[in-house]
Amino acid sequence: MADTAERPPVKSRSIAASILAGLVTVCAVIPYVLVALGLRVVMARLFFLSGQAWIEGPRLPIRLGIRDLEFSVILPAGIKATTFQLFETQYANLPIPPTVAAYLFAYAAFVLPICLVLGFATRLAALGLLAMTMLLQVYVMPTMWWPEHVYWVSILLVLMTVGPGAVSIDALIRAHGVPRFVKIDIEGHEADALRGLSEPLFALSIEFVPMTRI
Repeated sequence: MADTAERPPVKSRSIAASILAGLVTVCAVIPYVLVALGLRVVMARLFFLSGQAWIEGPRLPIRLGIRDLEFSVILPAGIKATTFQLFETQYANLPIPPTVAAYLFAYAAFVLPICLVLGFATRLAALGLLAMTMLLQVYVMPTMWWPEHVYWVSILLVLMTVGPGAVSIDALIRAHGVPRFVKIDIEGHEADALRGLSEPLFALSIEFVPMTRI
C-alpha cells in the first residue's frame, strides 16, 4: 500500500496581510474621476492665484451662495509694472526676453488653470504648466525641486498621461463629438473667436445689433 504524503497545514493569513488587502480594496473603490478632479483643482488654484498677482484689470465677483466660497477674480486687461520688473530682475535668467516672458507667464497662469478646472484641453494645459514649472526650476529656482516642484511635476504628469477623468469637457467631446451648433455672444469679440477655430463649424449663431447712422 503506497504511502500518502501528508499535506502541510495551510497557514492562516497574517493580520498585516489582511489589513493590506483590505486597504487595497478600499483604495480601488475610489474612482479616478474624483482623483483627477482633485488634482486639477489643486494645480489650477496654485497657478491661478500666483497669476492674479501679475495682472491688472476689472474685478469679477464670484458668488456661489456659500459664505466661504465668495471671491473676486481679476480679469487680465493688462500686466502690472511690478510684473515686468520681476521678470527683468528675479526671473532675468529665463531663456526668453523679459517682456515676452512676462506676457507669456501672466496670461498662461490665467488661461491654463481655467482649462484644468473645466477639463478642456487638459493634457495641453498640463503640458503648458509643466513647461512653466521646469523653466522656473532650471533657470530661476534650482533649490525648489524637492520642496515643491517635484510634486507639481508629478501631478501634471498624471493629468497628461491618464487624462482629466469623466467630469470634464474633454470627456464630453470624446463621448458626443464636436458640437454641430455653436452660439457666440461675446460682446464684439466674435471675430477673434472665429479666427481661433481649428476646424469649420456645421452651424453658427451670432447676435448683433445693426448700426444706426445719424
